[in-house]
Amino acid sequence: MEWNPDTLQFLSQCFLHTLSPVPEPRRAAEKSLSEATDLPNYGLAVLRLVAEPSVDEQIRHAAAVNFKNHLRSRWLASADSGISPIIDSEKEQIKTLIVTLMLSSSPRIQSQLSEALAVIGKHDFPKSWPALLPELIANLQKAALAGDFASVNGILGTASSIFKKFRYQYRTDDLFTDIKYCLDNFAAPLTEIFQKTSSLIDSAASSGGSAAILKPLFECQRLCCRIFYSLNFQDLPEFFEDHMNEWMVEFKKYLCSNYPVLESTADGLTLVDDLRAAVCENINLYMEKNEEEFQGFLNEFASAVWTLLRDVSKSPSRDQLATTAIKFLTTVSTSVHHALFAGDNVIKEICQSIVIPNVSLRDEDEELFEMNYIEFIRRDMEGSDVDTRRRIACELLKGLATNYKPQVTEVVSLEIKKLLSSFSANPAAQWKDKDCAIYLVISLATKKAGGASVSTDLIDVQSFFTNIILPELQSHDVNSFPMLKAGSLKFLTMFRSQIPKAFAIQLFPELVRFLKAESNVVHSYAASCIEKLLLVKEEGGKGRYAAGDIRPFLLQLMTNLFDALKFQESEENQYLMKCIMRVLGVSEISGDVAGPCIGGLTSILSEVCKNPKNPVFNHYLFESVAVLVRRACERDIALISAFETSLFPSLQMILANDITEFLPYAFQLLAQLVELNRPPLSPNYMQIFLLLLAPDSWKRSGNVPALVRLLQAFLQKAPHEVTQENRLSQVLGIFEKLVSSPSTDEQGFYILNTVIEYLDYSVIAPYMKGVWSALFTRLQNKKTVKFQKSLVIFMSLFLVKHGQAHLVETMNTVQPNILTAILEHFWIPNLKLIMGTIEVKLTAVAATRLICETPALVDPSAAKLWGKMLDSIVTLVARPEQERVLDEPEMPEISENVGYTAAFVNLHNAGKKEEDPLSDIRDPKQFVVASVARLASASPGRYPQIIGENLEEANQAALLELCKAYNCGIV
Repeated sequence: MEWNPDTLQFLSQCFLHTLSPVPEPRRAAEKSLSEATDLPNYGLAVLRLVAEPSVDEQIRHAAAVNFKNHLRSRWLASADSGISPIIDSEKEQIKTLIVTLMLSSSPRIQSQLSEALAVIGKHDFPKSWPALLPELIANLQKAALAGDFASVNGILGTASSIFKKFRYQYRTDDLFTDIKYCLDNFAAPLTEIFQKTSSLIDSAASSGGSAAILKPLFECQRLCCRIFYSLNFQDLPEFFEDHMNEWMVEFKKYLCSNYPVLESTADGLTLVDDLRAAVCENINLYMEKNEEEFQGFLNEFASAVWTLLRDVSKSPSRDQLATTAIKFLTTVSTSVHHALFAGDNVIKEICQSIVIPNVSLRDEDEELFEMNYIEFIRRDMEGSDVDTRRRIACELLKGLATNYKPQVTEVVSLEIKKLLSSFSANPAAQWKDKDCAIYLVISLATKKAGGASVSTDLIDVQSFFTNIILPELQSHDVNSFPMLKAGSLKFLTMFRSQIPKAFAIQLFPELVRFLKAESNVVHSYAASCIEKLLLVKEEGGKGRYAAGDIRPFLLQLMTNLFDALKFQESEENQYLMKCIMRVLGVSEISGDVAGPCIGGLTSILSEVCKNPKNPVFNHYLFESVAVLVRRACERDIALISAFETSLFPSLQMILANDITEFLPYAFQLLAQLVELNRPPLSPNYMQIFLLLLAPDSWKRSGNVPALVRLLQAFLQKAPHEVTQENRLSQVLGIFEKLVSSPSTDEQGFYILNTVIEYLDYSVIAPYMKGVWSALFTRLQNKKTVKFQKSLVIFMSLFLVKHGQAHLVETMNTVQPNILTAILEHFWIPNLKLIMGTIEVKLTAVAATRLICETPALVDPSAAKLWGKMLDSIVTLVARPEQERVLDEPEMPEISENVGYTAAFVNLHNAGKKEEDPLSDIRDPKQFVVASVARLASASPGRYPQIIGENLEEANQAALLELCKAYNCGIV
């Protein structure tokens, strides 16, 4: 894209129209820009438009945003992403222009260009952009000399964005080389500007300087602190160790001094607090990582932070300062310098002046509870990454308890009694004191290792529950004091394992009642409490609560859960849906429960199909349908047709409208229904089967596992229909496509194994040459451990289903006498890698039958091959997995927050049952030794010699032990 008046006009018009409230011109402009982005020098042209003073600022701002996003997607675009990256010559020109342009721009445009510069810096700085830092430093010194703090802060903001990457990278030589380069060049100018600005602040503050003068100076100091944090994050640099005193003196000053001119206004106070919070993060970093070097300053800072916290109001604008300051004290409390808290009444003072004020409910908490229940629960539930004042204050107490547990327990127990006494004196007015007491007990409870069980030394759980919690749960009005109700439900959820079963069962009807509470938080917590109670296990691992325990109120429970989903803003409440899933998984589902449940679930499903928004809710919705289908049909197979009538319209809507997010779920539910059916399958299913065979269905990788699962169900339930009209050829075509790629080869084997297991040999024989060719080609071109194990399992399954003669015969159609090569180079070395009870049994039995029943292997000329195969069989059955299988990289954990991505999401309740193809053989070890002993008895004296020459000593000993155990001799 050439820079000329026409380009200027074109881009100006496009960006102007992107701001239009009218959809047509806006979409047309977006389309034109999207098409232009592939042109060389597009980014450079947009940057030049941003620099054009004759163009309206609104248009230039839109262009700056577009430029930043263009760089994000194309600066480092990979060749296989389908996006054309920015060419090198254009990159160099952009890097030459961007710093000067950023510094001369208005604040709005400057912030966008600063972010764009940080995008480039993330990839290119410092190695591919050595000119950047000298240019920034030169401009910084020039702006500081001129007192131009708008430019100073623009440069520092940019430097902060670039250096931020040092906080998150792994410690490598390259990383430390980059940090050293930045320290060598930037640490001294940074310290200089920090001290110079500090003098200006002192001067302005003492002479009554205005807020307008002080604001940019405080912003400058905050940015200096953030850069200090980034440069010090990995290790304490020599420069900052040498200049620690200069920095710490200034840090302490900002924690101890007041600036009335700024602090008298909300935005000014925020500016001062932001600087103080940045200081607290820096001293906390030094406390965590450089404790020894920092200890000389520790007492002064602990005192300063403590004093500061006593004065920090409850205003939410001061939350960041409060949480960072408390974090610093928490770090000190768990360090070797914890003796700072050992003095008389120190812990009491901290509890009364810092903890209780920060744990007590504020108006903002009540507002969040009422107006945004999802955010309230996210912050209130354990595990949220949001540092709330309440949680961080309790973390301080936990930190203190590391070394002073008796004192903390005594002080907090006393505070809890005072809070409850205050509540008792006037419940209506002092209900927040009771809430505070409950919160302290819950937050300071400690989890026992390896389980959901919790304990606390603050209270006697049974007594506290009976006297404090139970009255709230038995309250007739589920809508009164909703925050107390929520806290009480949370308490029961937390201490669920300690509540005796008989008592908890009496409470279930109360919990069912709370599902009718108007407060979204209360009915969410009630649902969560029921769901978590149903997960409680006894010592042996058996569930504490069974179907019979909830039978008396099951119908009312399900009614209330579905009714709660009708409350405003709870239409897609994931806690309610998860509870529905859990209850259905525990209950015995009769027809009178199944009918309303499937009706309720399909009604919700048809609604969410219109606009899938909440992935977690939708996942639990599909799990609920799957568990309902499974559990109800286990009791009454006649319910299938009613379920199909309810479910098919929604499933067909998902398929017809290609609702991407739901397709894998729909295929898994269809597979579940097909498996529950008795042949012949209805025409509805056979239409889906034909859709399944179409190549287009398999294009999206996220659908493949679910499609394979469905195809397996059809192969199992409709083998006759599969073999009609060349359909098997299409099925095997899908197998070939999947098995050719390492990312889908396992799925290909699932299809192939199901074909072998459920179709007659006469049907599959004509196709076997093509199957072996596909497998051997893949083996030759790209063999992975996963593929090799899958191939051993497949060959074993083929042998046990259709006999070794057919296995050898079909293999030889690819190449005469190929079996010897396959055995020697592939089957024997890979057999010992097999894992899993059913798989080990299958492959051990198949390999044993191969060497005992194949004439070519029983022949004396194959003695060595026979012996080596037996060696692998004995390794497989006699040695533990960890001895014979090399560690493979672990699969990453799937995030609990299920999202709509290309990844497949498995429905646990629609899972395929693993079937044992050799259910008649109970013990594979016995089968191995009995078969070998039987073969040896026909040729006495021959096999002991082969065993002695070919089996490892450890395996010879193991074989002898097995022979003794099963009373079989190899003669």
